[in-house]
Amino acid sequence: MEFVFIPNLSELQAENCGIAILSPGWIHRKRNISTSVFILGHQGKVEIQEESEVFCIKPSSFCLLSEGRNHWGTEQIKEKARYYWIHFKTIGIPQFISEKEALTIINNKEIAKSRLSDALLLPRYMNMINTNMIREQFHALLYEQENSSFTKEKYQATVKLMLISLNEMVIDIINNSQKNEDNKSLVNKIIQLVYENLTSPDFSVKTLADSLCYNPDYLNRHFKSLMKRSLIEYIIDKRIEHSLVALIDSDKTISTIAEDSGFSSYRDFIHQFKLRKDMTPSNYRNYHRMIHITNN
Repeated sequence: MEFVFIPNLSELQAENCGIAILSPGWIHRKRNISTSVFILGHQGKVEIQEESEVFCIKPSSFCLLSEGRNHWGTEQIKEKARYYWIHFKTIGIPQFISEKEALTIINNKEIAKSRLSDALLLPRYMNMINTNMIREQFHALLYEQENSSFTKEKYQATVKLMLISLNEMVIDIINNSQKNEDNKSLVNKIIQLVYENLTSPDFSVKTLADSLCYNPDYLNRHFKSLMKRSLIEYIIDKRIEHSLVALIDSDKTISTIAEDSGFSSYRDFIHQFKLRKDMTPSNYRNYHRMIHITNN
């Protein structure tokens, strides 16, 4: 895994951003531009090649395309696809560094504090377990652009905060992956089972513990010690995250989305959603659909 070191974060200038909504048959034209590009997958699959590297852009993945380097689509897409994008410029060209050097920075608090005080360190390409938080920030950014009170200064600050959030998530993922392998293995099994059974209203901490042959209390303590939240909170959070995509990208009724997301009742869905988003599902849908959409 190759990393990109982006210095002088305070001087970074975001040029423009949007969401590309693509139809079957589309292919990214060959380009060599004077800005770097951050791309976050949302739906379908798009393959983009930069020099000799091929990046598969799909939900839960992101890539960084660097200024001054050729990039192009490898083939026409076969199904509808969407991805978010931001073009930005930096003081000095972003530097490619090896995984070994990147891990040396990340794993040493003093080095990280010195090197990353005004910089970003991101992989050129990465698959993440969950990118919903970054997608929500993208939606909010696109929505706010339509407000007459949205200033250039606020735009720049919002983009930088989003990139900082992404950087923190990446570092957390890397740090967590290097923890005790036995603990990680069990937590990974839990996460995988949650993912596989998320939409079933019968799925619970007890059924999860039974399937792994563990006591529910022990499993919950073990999970919370690493993930910093209880198993039931994690399951509910993931069900809410599952509902967000349907609220934005489909016309399903709220009750149908609640059922499809694994909630046993409409009332419980509304209650849990308001606790986490401070608004109703209907308000969330309206808020995130009022965004500027481009096909760049």
